[in-house]
Amino acid sequence: MVLLKTKETKTEDNLDSFFIQTDAKTNQSFQEMMFSTINMLMDTMNKTEEPYPGKTPLQIKEMLEQPDLYSLRGEAWETVLEDVRRYAVEPAIKVQHPACMAHLQCPVVNPSIAAELILSTLNQSMDSWDQSPAATYLEDRLVKWMIELAGLPKTGDGVFTSGGTQSNYMGLQLARDNWCQRIIGHSVQANGLPPEAERFRILCSEDAHFTVKKSAVQLGLGEQAVTTIKTNNNKEIDGQSCLSIVKELKKDGLLPIAIVATAGTTDFGSIDSLAEIADIAEAEGMWYHIDAAYGGGLLFSEKHKNRLAGIERADSVTIDFHKMLFQPVSCGIFLVKEAGSLTINSQQADYLSPTEDQECGMLHLVDKSVQTSRRFDALKLWMTLRQIGIGTVGKWIEKIIEVTNELHAEMTRHEAFETVLAPSISTLVFRYNPQSDMPEIIVDQLNRSIKNELFYEGQAVLSKTKVHNKQFLKITLLHPGSNFHNGKQVIEAIIQKGKKLEEKWRGEEIYG
Repeated sequence: MVLLKTKETKTEDNLDSFFIQTDAKTNQSFQEMMFSTINMLMDTMNKTEEPYPGKTPLQIKEMLEQPDLYSLRGEAWETVLEDVRRYAVEPAIKVQHPACMAHLQCPVVNPSIAAELILSTLNQSMDSWDQSPAATYLEDRLVKWMIELAGLPKTGDGVFTSGGTQSNYMGLQLARDNWCQRIIGHSVQANGLPPEAERFRILCSEDAHFTVKKSAVQLGLGEQAVTTIKTNNNKEIDGQSCLSIVKELKKDGLLPIAIVATAGTTDFGSIDSLAEIADIAEAEGMWYHIDAAYGGGLLFSEKHKNRLAGIERADSVTIDFHKMLFQPVSCGIFLVKEAGSLTINSQQADYLSPTEDQECGMLHLVDKSVQTSRRFDALKLWMTLRQIGIGTVGKWIEKIIEVTNELHAEMTRHEAFETVLAPSISTLVFRYNPQSDMPEIIVDQLNRSIKNELFYEGQAVLSKTKVHNKQFLKITLLHPGSNFHNGKQVIEAIIQKGKKLEEKWRGEEIYG
């Protein structure tokens, strides 16, 4: 056994120091811990000048070999908090910084952080009513409100989820089981997959989220079940493309059971032709799932919500609040057009959701979810909508989109950049073009090096992706405080870094 060298104190008998109690006199340690944690966070944030402190993967790995992972009898809270500051907080990506613009990773609003403290302190588990009496009905009300906001029928229902991966999985799970029950009278829940399952096909865009294929694998259908549809110049699929593929699949004796439309692709923010695809899904008897994990935030904008016209006709919908709604991970929602479709996740457990509870009016949300124990994430959204307001959130989204368009216009004025298409929501995909001739493989390496060096220098946090097998860079704006000036500084940093690397590599004669 490895002996720890840290200074320790005997703590096992001092329970009042480690559990919040229901009488006031024993909760002083809780308050002191919370205040000291807040002070540490604020002190660190106040000293933060860059979105990342500029350490390489090896440096981070070596640094994290230093702190002890545990103590035998406990340590002073000040000692623990100082290590947390040094080894977890300071090296973290600062999503609050305007130059952090890599992924769909948003800054979070203060009321949602306060909600995190409350929901973690109360520790309500959202599976049975007697574990979360008030939380159950608050989540239920917010689900119904989101159904109304999306325009889904009153017959709809839903449940909060950990995010797009879980929501997309649930959508395709329902698509599979619904088809089996409706078309061949087969219960997958009771009897497993039918022989026809090997011919099931799920249609989606070639730019759809990878979780469509991942879900197909988890559902026992395999990647072969996913048929991707080529996109147009705007990285969207249209109704005619879907219809042609459906006809071809049926002609080949295959069974198209579902269409997944994307409202906000990860790389381009593209929104498929939702209404057109709804027509085809309805005519062909297919389940219609819309992955609006990213683009669902447009529902909160009076100016942009019309771009999601057709979402109200979906059988199921994915929306993430930890993307454009400024909530901490995790906070997503899964909505369905017909409440009864969720019953496939219902399993009788006498200790958790007995029949007699339902008969006396108790609502057990475990019957709607693939999860059992689940956090009270709805509290974060409720506190945000109350304290900030839906109108304010909508204006923030509109500003983010406006700034993204301004930065795209700025990029198109520079010969140094190749852009793929105008932004649809708040992502920009672009490529730095060197001023001298370089082989494509070197241009790819140059773009990767620009991203990495700006990251390690702490200047900007960017992302990267591939377009037609070429290396491109990506900016994603999700900060309401983003402005043209901040973005232009990042653009100029990219150009300067590109020129510097180009000159250095030319001098070293690594190409040509």
